[in-house]
Amino acid sequence: MNLLELPDHEKRIYQQITKLKKPEKQMLWHLIKKTNIGGIALYPKIEKEMIPLIKQKFIAINEIYQGEGFSFFILQKAPYLLRQLKKR
Repeated sequence: MNLLELPDHEKRIYQQITKLKKPEKQMLWHLIKKTNIGGIALYPKIEKEMIPLIKQKFIAINEIYQGEGFSFFILQKAPYLLRQLKKR
């Protein structure tokens, strides 16, 4: 991944992600892999590892979703970073 291509605010977000605890990083990575082209991932429930990700705004609950389980916006403030991570 080429961090030099990212906007400065997304570089800071990446640095914050590297400081997450391992279970939270694993959950974020899992959600990134499930993310569709619109930056949305579906998951059946809210896991305890998601709470810090929500608090730090790495993920956000999609309140208008009415299907089964939960819909999350993933790295909403870092779309270029999301694309770079999804390619890995």
